[in-house]
Amino acid sequence: MQSSCQLNFQEGPPNHQSTNTLRICITLGVQPNVAEFLAPLRRCPSWQVSLEQFQIGIDNRRIDVAISHQFRSSLLSLVDKIVHEDLAKHGWAHTGQFSSGADIESFKSNYRSILQGALEQIHANAAVKELLQLLHLVLLKLMLDAPQSALTRLRGQLQQDVESTADLHSGRAMEMHERLVSLARLEPGIRYRTLSRLFKIVQRLESKELRKMRKSVVGNSWVVSKRILFNPLLHLPDLTSEEYLLNHYPLLCVDREGGNYFDLANRYITTTYSNYLPEWAKPQAPEVDSPKSGDTTQFQITQRERHSGFSDFLEGQRLLERNLSAQEFKEIYVSWLDDPRNMEMLLKQSGDAKSGWFSRAPVKHNKGLWDDPEFNQVQQQLKSNLLKQFDRSGLTRRAIAAYRTEKLYRQFNGLLSNRDIYHYLVDALPKRTLLKKLSSTADKGASVVKALDVVHGYIRRMPANKQQSYAIRYLKDFLTFRRDLKLAYYTYQQMSQLNILQDSESIQLSRDNGSLYEFRLSQDADAQEGKIKAHAILKADVRGSTEITSQLVEKRLNPATHFSMNFFGPITKLLNRFGAKKVFVEGDALILSVLETGAMTTQGMTVANACGLARKILLVMEAQNNQNSAHNLPKLELGLGIAFSSEAPAYLNDEQRKIMISPAINEADRLSSCSSELRYDTSWRKSQRHRVEVFSDDGGSDKKSARRLRYNVNGIELAPPAFKKLKSEMVLHKMKVHSRSGEGDTYHVGRFVDRRGSAHWLVIREAVIKTWQRENNMPSAVLADASFYEVVTDPELISKVKKRLNAKRAPNQMDGQQTEEVIPLSLESDS
Repeated sequence: MQSSCQLNFQEGPPNHQSTNTLRICITLGVQPNVAEFLAPLRRCPSWQVSLEQFQIGIDNRRIDVAISHQFRSSLLSLVDKIVHEDLAKHGWAHTGQFSSGADIESFKSNYRSILQGALEQIHANAAVKELLQLLHLVLLKLMLDAPQSALTRLRGQLQQDVESTADLHSGRAMEMHERLVSLARLEPGIRYRTLSRLFKIVQRLESKELRKMRKSVVGNSWVVSKRILFNPLLHLPDLTSEEYLLNHYPLLCVDREGGNYFDLANRYITTTYSNYLPEWAKPQAPEVDSPKSGDTTQFQITQRERHSGFSDFLEGQRLLERNLSAQEFKEIYVSWLDDPRNMEMLLKQSGDAKSGWFSRAPVKHNKGLWDDPEFNQVQQQLKSNLLKQFDRSGLTRRAIAAYRTEKLYRQFNGLLSNRDIYHYLVDALPKRTLLKKLSSTADKGASVVKALDVVHGYIRRMPANKQQSYAIRYLKDFLTFRRDLKLAYYTYQQMSQLNILQDSESIQLSRDNGSLYEFRLSQDADAQEGKIKAHAILKADVRGSTEITSQLVEKRLNPATHFSMNFFGPITKLLNRFGAKKVFVEGDALILSVLETGAMTTQGMTVANACGLARKILLVMEAQNNQNSAHNLPKLELGLGIAFSSEAPAYLNDEQRKIMISPAINEADRLSSCSSELRYDTSWRKSQRHRVEVFSDDGGSDKKSARRLRYNVNGIELAPPAFKKLKSEMVLHKMKVHSRSGEGDTYHVGRFVDRRGSAHWLVIREAVIKTWQRENNMPSAVLADASFYEVVTDPELISKVKKRLNAKRAPNQMDGQQTEEVIPLSLESDS
């Protein structure tokens, strides 16, 4: 399927001049090399949403999508109650229930679950992350449409009440008619306020919890740009609703009284920096306000159904079409101009190091050019030329008036509209006309006019440097508005490709044709909800408990209370967080299971949760050992092993007790063990940070007695099948670490999200199994054909690996692809 627009980042050579030319003469003396000029600027991240791979649906135009009825119901119910609550605040009698905390939690739960269900599809079918992009567009379209749907239903009810009234001239009929008129007047504000409230809920949920979940599964926190999902322009009724527009942008951005000031600002900026912009971003010749004649294809968005719930974007579309090149308008390309923070750098004061770009720049670059005094002159000249154009055209004064308008509107408490205040400050509204508007409030009118005159005079007498600061502020805000305008247009284009089916007949037809993309809640993802599909076993081999118990008895202390309060109790509190259950508990052994069922999605990261729980158990042990030291008791020691089975365990019943039968229990038992010959003689150890080592015993003279020797002291060993499962559950970045001795281990680093939405780092060490020579009681250089896996628990080693990962991996390796780095890391210095 061909998408209606593609989105690319094309910096490219900005003109026909060779980028190899260091400097050529311009009015002030030199022109910087293009590549050097662009090097420090922020690159605008890609906004691209790829829908080309999805099949066209039953209408042969759009992509068929079906979404959980439960999610839609919770969304519409919440929005409906918010709308009625808003109406009540504006004088309406109670027409319905108001939203409550339970409604919000229900919506959040279903929103979370629909994302988890999609992640489960990706995990189960190895689907690409574009499925998540499709879902986010569907959710965005549904949420934007929901307030209008609620208002349409309410309007229909009122209209039905009017028509059902026998006497159309009766008092009740007149009351219903007045309500219809009032509803039409309140609609834009209700829609804006409802969407603002709804998207605040979603933004908190996405930013705190769901981004971590996506990062764990697909390697990307945001598969769709945050600027697309939370673009304030999508919430505005239209570009003429100044009351709501002023919450996000200056009024001057949409001012067309006496001139098209959007066009002017855009032309001045692109002309000033035209030598450093891509060819497609070059300034366009001035055009009349009417759309391009003979071209109807550019208005495809406004040809959508009127009941779709989207705001009328015709004016924004015209602004873009008139000011962007044909190529930029059609493809929605992005350049450094689409990141307003770049303007902060370009307009910084000469020699202002503290407020300049470099103190905050997250990327490394060569600052030589930008520190060059000659270039600084060029930069200041470009800035001066731009600000002079703003001043001569009246843009600077209008910008000041626009910023002062918002404060005055609040001060006057609605006596004057934003537009009237703004127009008076820029001499576009005569005083006598203003007085007529205030004639109904004669007692306050005089004070309002006096306050306006004070601000008007202040603007006229404002010092040049103060005016310049307002102009610079507006330049950044204008570019923000320009970027959001492009994003809104692009978003509407993408959403216009979606056909969200609701009736069962259409859904079944599309499903039969293999063209339906369905999104269900996570608990609906498996027809046999709750059926166990796989499981992980965590075995903790507790050493030293017998000696501690004996000493506690001698000191007349209760061993049961001691272990319950300091060890088993804290571990029990961790179980729900990682989805674990107790299988077997004794003084010297603790066996836990993490079950994977159809009701679990990313929360069913079975092995990841087992690894996270194992690390927490070690922390509990350390806390108990601190208590033991206070009572002069010996320390506990643990060996932990994690095994995985891709099948459900079997169960036996011993009266009221349920007994699990699984080969993973035996495997975890072996992994948690520690050979006595390795435990008590550790002269062979090269690093104290590695708490797990595995050797293949050569058997000495008796080759038949060859076996695996394990060292596991306060460590966690992961079975190979468990590691394989872990790689399918989360994105792991691969790094090769060499020690000074020349030996190397491989580390796998990633993050997962537990059942409560908290993120945890996991570092897995992969090392070869060496052969143990009995004659020397030392490991041999001869390597076996197998590896073992350790869940790293040493905080300093974890910190080093994470730091090196963040420092070494390239930006394009941040998008969920496994990376491999060779990192020198000293391990011998540990004692």
